[in-house]
Amino acid sequence: MKKKEFSDISLKDAILKAAEEFNTDEEKIRYEIITEKTRYFGHRQREIFINAWPYDGSEEEELKSFLKEIIDQMQLDLDFEIEDKKGFLRVNFRGDDYKLLLYQNGNLLNAIQYLLNRLFSDTVGKKIFCECENFRKNRERELTNLSHHYAKEVQKKGKPLSLKELNPFERRIVHITINKYSDLESKSMGDSFLKVITIKRK
Repeated sequence: MKKKEFSDISLKDAILKAAEEFNTDEEKIRYEIITEKTRYFGHRQREIFINAWPYDGSEEEELKSFLKEIIDQMQLDLDFEIEDKKGFLRVNFRGDDYKLLLYQNGNLLNAIQYLLNRLFSDTVGKKIFCECENFRKNRERELTNLSHHYAKEVQKKGKPLSLKELNPFERRIVHITINKYSDLESKSMGDSFLKVITIKRK
């Protein structure tokens, strides 16, 4: 379905316009924000512009077919299920070859997640996260604890500390954790997919 542009004074009103145009429910509208503008009609008023399209579930079926093709081509003994969560889709992998997905800090799992988001996140209208054997949950706990440890070291000694190269998912955890310290900041360094994070005093 071709995307159409809609605008209104609020995001919700723009989505309702799209739902009416496509003759579907508000919950079945996917959208991307184009821009927000402030106009003056005697008084200051915000107007938001979105591209919107109806979602009937067919995009998720394409996602499933693509995942099955990847698994078959790689000859992996894996299965998966897709959970439709509020704001994101989660792909849960399981099977005898799960350790290959998690090898070297989940490099293959991260690569599949990156590929799925590049190909499908716009059409399904949500971010896609890949999980396997609670890897991300455990990794999040590990990185949160490590970030707190590094933060206390920087506060104590005053010298910046750097974590080894991390992917976007891992960097987000570190930045969120360090942001809780009012006297510290964290910055990502590098131009590649993997970047080094430095924690230092403000």
